[in-house]
Amino acid sequence: MVARMSYSPRWVQAFITATLVVACSAGSVNAADGKIFVVQEPGGVIRFTTKPPAGGEQAKVFTARAEGFSYYKAGFKDSRRGVRLESRRLYPDLYERAIHDAARQHKIDPNLIKAVIHVESNFNPRAVSRKGAKGLMQLMPGTARMLGVRNAFVPEWNIAGGARYLATLLRRYGNESHALAAYNAGDVPVQRYNGIPPFSETREYVKRVLHLKKQYTAVAHG
Repeated sequence: MVARMSYSPRWVQAFITATLVVACSAGSVNAADGKIFVVQEPGGVIRFTTKPPAGGEQAKVFTARAEGFSYYKAGFKDSRRGVRLESRRLYPDLYERAIHDAARQHKIDPNLIKAVIHVESNFNPRAVSRKGAKGLMQLMPGTARMLGVRNAFVPEWNIAGGARYLATLLRRYGNESHALAAYNAGDVPVQRYNGIPPFSETREYVKRVLHLKKQYTAVAHG
C-alpha cells in the first residue's frame, strides 16, 4: 500500500491512526508488524507506505501500539569507488559544537566522528536500527548505559557517549581501521581475526567511514 498526499503535519498522526485501524481490521497490514512508514519527499509531499523505505530514505514509523519512532536503512552504492554511502550530501555544520567538544575531550579527530555519524545514522538523531541501536552514533542500549548516556536521542549526549566509546577503541587497537571494525562488529571478531574480520558488512563499513572522513577533512580545510 502506497499513498501520496500533501498534508499539514498536524494531520499526519490522525491520518496514520485511522489508516492503521482500518488496515489492521481488513487484514491488509501484517498484525505482527502493523507498521506505516511516513516519508517526506522533496517539495513537502508526504508519502505513506506499508513497505520499508528504500535504501537511503528516512522515515517516521507508526504502529498500532506505538505513536512513532524513527527508521533508517543503509544507503546506496557509489559505483565509482565501490563504497556505500548513505547520502552524497555532506553535513559539515550539523552538531558542530557537540562534535568538536567531544573530539577535544577525547582527543580524536572531529572529522572521524562526523564520518561515523554519517554512516551510522545519516545525521538523523532519532534513528533506530533493526537491532535497537539509537541516535546519531547508533548506541545500543547496553552500551549507552555503560557510557552513562541516559537518553540516546539527545544529540549532545549521544555524540559524547559515542565519541568516548570510539576513543576507547582507538586506544585499544591503535589504528582507525581496527577501531571502526570493533565499533561495527564488536571486540570479539576483531580480536579473533587480529584485525578487520572477514565480514562484508564490516569491511564495507570501515571503507565508508574512512572515505567520508577524507571528505569531511577536505571540507574543513577549505
